[in-house]
Amino acid sequence: MRVSVIIPTYHRSTTIQRAVDSVLSQTLKDIEVIVVDDNGLNTPDGLATQQAMSRYKDVHNVIYLQHQNNMNGAVARNTGIKEAKGEYISFLDDDDIYLPQRLEKLVDKLDDLDESWGLCYSSYIKNMPNGKLQHSNEKVQGDIFLQVLMRSFYLGSGTNLFVRRKVIDEIGFFDETFRRNQDLEFLVRATKKFKTAFVDEILMEINFDIRTSNLSFFDQQKREELFRNKFSKYLNDLDNMSSYAVTIMWNIDWIRLCIENKKYFEAIKYMFKVRIPIKIYFSYFLYVISRCKNRISYGFIVKL
Repeated sequence: MRVSVIIPTYHRSTTIQRAVDSVLSQTLKDIEVIVVDDNGLNTPDGLATQQAMSRYKDVHNVIYLQHQNNMNGAVARNTGIKEAKGEYISFLDDDDIYLPQRLEKLVDKLDDLDESWGLCYSSYIKNMPNGKLQHSNEKVQGDIFLQVLMRSFYLGSGTNLFVRRKVIDEIGFFDETFRRNQDLEFLVRATKKFKTAFVDEILMEINFDIRTSNLSFFDQQKREELFRNKFSKYLNDLDNMSSYAVTIMWNIDWIRLCIENKKYFEAIKYMFKVRIPIKIYFSYFLYVISRCKNRISYGFIVKL
């Protein structure tokens, strides 16, 4: 088996068939699709998803697994990984789709590289709530650990995560304490040990996740604190300049979080506390304008 595609699903019975069909339409045929239903048995969404998945009951390479109760996305991904038999593991969110050549192109890319290259991603288009399209402009490859730790690498979504099985065997499963941003947590650990390849073609279509955007400020704070608590130890492995750059980016993210939630006093207070150089604020402001004006997605790099 070349590729196992894992699709965790929760509250998306109306889009799950589209996601599954996009995998079954791949030009690469030596694949399996593992749908992990995290709605919980006998819940309205669970029953609706079960009905939607009944369409594939006679499709030999579609596996449908149900959690008895709602767990979280990390648990659902791990359930799928334990079932997977592929040399490569690919993830797909339940409201996104693969374009037909995605798996073939990514497999070919990693097949041509040695096993120090453990991950691969591609360009994508993103459907925004206002009906406009956002295009990815992230093209970095090789050792991208520092950029990932800064959270300045725009993968797009968990749908763009494609790895050798060896990566999971070495770094372990998804951290189930992360109820959000499980893909970012996994990516930090993966890129610390493996290099990342890039295919410069639009090979997937992702949709803006309204559920994530509607998180309360409190939940966003908790998510931020969980990330920092887990990965602050990695700063000790970096040289002083790199550690400082990562810390600056984390602080910018915290200020942005406050501003987006209209917590302006907290943002100003934190700005005075961390004392980020003015030139970096100015560079970040220009970066935000460029992203909005051109409707492109790419990471901001702190230049000291």
